[in-house]
Amino acid sequence: MKTAPALVKIAALLGLSIASATAVSLSADSLRPDADGYIRDWVMLAPIVVREGETCAEALLRDSVPKESALKPKAGDKVTLGGKELSWRNVTASTNFFDFNETLKSINDHVAGYIVTYVECDADIPEVVMAVASNDQGRIYFNGVDIYAYTEARPLMLDADKGKVTLKKGTNVIVFKITNEQNSWQGAMRFLDKSGKPLKNLRIKLQP
Repeated sequence: MKTAPALVKIAALLGLSIASATAVSLSADSLRPDADGYIRDWVMLAPIVVREGETCAEALLRDSVPKESALKPKAGDKVTLGGKELSWRNVTASTNFFDFNETLKSINDHVAGYIVTYVECDADIPEVVMAVASNDQGRIYFNGVDIYAYTEARPLMLDADKGKVTLKKGTNVIVFKITNEQNSWQGAMRFLDKSGKPLKNLRIKLQP
């Protein structure tokens, strides 16, 4: 992923596994990336209020839920944070990026949220280009491995950061954590082949 004027953490990006799980009221077998390869179906947990006195960048770099790197949620799972119960829910983005505020039908400032997706492959697919964007800060775990963090406030720019990964045969898990300082709260992710063409033959599942 390209260098940015912020903490961009990429740990052993080459050779890592990916996964994408989606959530929508359709059969799991019918879920795919869109025509440009963007994942639109996710399992979402939000909003999580950032602690008083803590910056969004600081919230990004700590676990907002226990063992966030190992998350494998499905719709209906519940989490209690600060005395408030939140439920994971299936969501489908209306466009090629995911918009928390649109989904929640409210503006949420100084908050964190998760979108999780599961990608299923029939065989290993090496050297896949993963392109990601966030508004504001973003962090990504692939199959439990912390590989990426962007800690500055920024507007959404599709494909802002890119890196090569290996999609493994079977189900892969992606946990995408996004924090928001003010106003827009968004994220986007897609997979490209070596030539830059979108991968569309991936199956998106609703649960692990």
